Amino acid sequence: MGLFDKIIKKEETKKELGTGRKRDVRREIDVVPLEEDVIAKTIVEPEIRYVKKIVVTSYSDLEKISEEIQAGNIIIADLTPLESKPEVLAKVVEQIKGITQALGGETAKIAKHEIKILITPADIKIYKG
Repeated sequence: MGLFDKIIKKEETKKELGTGRKRDVRREIDVVPLEEDVIAKTIVEPEIRYVKKIVVTSYSDLEKISEEIQAGNIIIADLTPLESKPEVLAKVVEQIKGITQALGGETAKIAKHEIKILITPADIKIYKG
């Protein structure tokens, strides 16, 4: 049984036609009580997520990025150490984009003068406006 069985809502007073008297108009509203299991299903503890920075120095760091995205964390990948190796840098960037797309996430470059990429899991979208 719910906390309230009925709620009585009092509307503004209206004049009766022909008599000139005012009367209170009341309307009853039935309230459907929620069961505890329904409430328990809707109240979920928020998932703890992290924003993590990963400095990418080789292909082996791609596995760490993949694991973190699958865990639901947001990654800031610092690719600055690969700046001196443009061919490796291009391949690593393509691999990161492929991993992210396969997992349903998104990527975006976030630094103008440095090579840093923001990588998000599938349920977090990046506004690119």
